Amino acid sequence: MKILIITPEIHRLGGVANHYLGLSPYWTEHVSYLFYGKRSDKTPTWLTILLYPYDYFRFIWSSIRGKYDVVIINPSLRKAQVIRDGLFLLLTRAFGRPAVTFIHGFDTDYAARLAEKGKLFRWCYNKSAFIYTLYSGFRNQLQRIGITCPIVLTTTKVADEMLAGVTIPARKNIINILFVARIVKEKGIFITLRAYEELQPKYPQLRLTVCGDGPALADAKKYTADRKIKNVIFKGNITGNKLRDMYLDADLYILPTYQEGMATSVLEAMAFGLPVLSRPVGGVRDFWKNKDMGFLMESLGSHDYAQQIEQLIGDSSLVEHISTFNRQYARDHFLASKVTEKFEDDIKKFLTV
Repeated sequence: MKILIITPEIHRLGGVANHYLGLSPYWTEHVSYLFYGKRSDKTPTWLTILLYPYDYFRFIWSSIRGKYDVVIINPSLRKAQVIRDGLFLLLTRAFGRPAVTFIHGFDTDYAARLAEKGKLFRWCYNKSAFIYTLYSGFRNQLQRIGITCPIVLTTTKVADEMLAGVTIPARKNIINILFVARIVKEKGIFITLRAYEELQPKYPQLRLTVCGDGPALADAKKYTADRKIKNVIFKGNITGNKLRDMYLDADLYILPTYQEGMATSVLEAMAFGLPVLSRPVGGVRDFWKNKDMGFLMESLGSHDYAQQIEQLIGDSSLVEHISTFNRQYARDHFLASKVTEKFEDDIKKFLTV
């Protein structure tokens, strides 16, 4: 089976690109990629606009030559991406080949508008052999819009190589709290800082490690300096072995995010045996086991997170149980090799190629 995946360039920053970069070593079928838009972060906007017609032309030429059996398109549920990838979907069907749609990001406001005025969207995207989404709530919204083709749940992934050759101990004591995300208010950075600020005087052994970059980074650093909060370390954007070392050195992962599809950092933290404090948003809700994995908290109040962390500080046996459970669960469900295997199985299940 020959599979063509239409995606941003997989070595660029971004969730879709990173997902396929992580899956790429594990395909057993013949997989090729057609990249669209920016070829690097240095590509100017004017050139990106000019590249799109060229990308459609390359796709049409590949279709004429018959180089693949199935096409995977990867929109977010946002107007511009829906139009861009909808054209690829219609071209795929015009050439008589099946298409799989993987919806990554999800704009719930746009979904509500489509539920009222989504005739064209329904006509186009119901031509998918099946649609992947990261959360059952997104599946429900697509069904309310009028999508009748199969909708299948999937997950983001943990790179197998992150765990290769490392010994991951079960945690017992909470000392180093880790936050890994884009530094914006909506990821919960200020909730995290305030919760840590409340705990630090009582537990001076604590430290907070913040990994990531973003528009709120300067404000987060200023807040920390102005409030004279001790032992907060801002690492900036890190990847690869350095990120792996941050997980290995941590004892607890926190992400009080306002909204998510499926936070890869939560899955990575679990794979490294970290108890997780986060919120019941996105795909994490579909597999979460409270107390076994950590805690999902409805609250956006920093005091509630401080109290939950304090409970874990005082219960080393619970921390050890969560750590052991998360490490095994993530290895069984979230490794890129297993996600790739399921992807290929789903294609074979829903398609006859």
